[in-house]
Amino acid sequence: MDKVIDIEERIPSMREKRRRKTNKKFLFMLIIFVVALLAILYFQSDLSKIGDIHVKGAGLHESSFYEEQSGLTMDNPLWSFNISNVENRLMDIKGVEEVVVSRKWLRNIEIVITEWNTVAYLEENGQYSLLLENGDTFPTGVLLREAEAPILNNFTNEDSLKRMSAQLLKMESDVYHLISEIIFDGAAEDEDSITVYMVDGFEVRAIISTFAEKMAFYPEVTAQLKDYEKGVIDMEVGTFFVPFTKMYGLPDEEEEVDPVDEEDE
Repeated sequence: MDKVIDIEERIPSMREKRRRKTNKKFLFMLIIFVVALLAILYFQSDLSKIGDIHVKGAGLHESSFYEEQSGLTMDNPLWSFNISNVENRLMDIKGVEEVVVSRKWLRNIEIVITEWNTVAYLEENGQYSLLLENGDTFPTGVLLREAEAPILNNFTNEDSLKRMSAQLLKMESDVYHLISEIIFDGAAEDEDSITVYMVDGFEVRAIISTFAEKMAFYPEVTAQLKDYEKGVIDMEVGTFFVPFTKMYGLPDEEEEVDPVDEEDE
């Protein structure tokens, strides 16, 4: 026979379950209230406002310029702006390649700026400007950045300048940093002709369209000429060497040097 359970025996356990359920609801409501209260206190306190703005990577402009252009100001609400909108504003600045904006710690904002690399200095009437990878130029008088880059002279044609820039970007850094100055000599009959002055004392004659390709052999060519006087290395068609004394008619007390053929490279 099944045991008959008196309802009065179950009342204490039912009351205990009801009490636990009520306590859970109360605790849940209390947590919500506390969280809401803390959120209100946080957003009304200085902890919810921007404390410091740090800008990293500034070289073409002052850090304060990037900070101003971001639209962010001290003591403004930390959560009142959209990071993507700020990054897009800064990306519109001339010379900027990439921007990363992030919230740091409790109140700080970090802005990391990546600017386009320097290709060369442009010289015009004794004034210099900086040529960047993307084609932007900056007057050196307002620059913070100093770059080890060659000087481009007489590049008044925009197309020639773009092609020269593209060639420089193709070059190995060890050869690129040996270039002191490039003068555009282009004329109607030879619109690509350039004269290049190297920091190791040689002069190179070349054409823009094959400049990077030819200059890849420059270290090998100069290694063959280490026992000779400095001179002109012609890379326009083949590769030939003429000493300065013979090229410019200076007194020549040394033995003439045979041309360096491209097969010897």
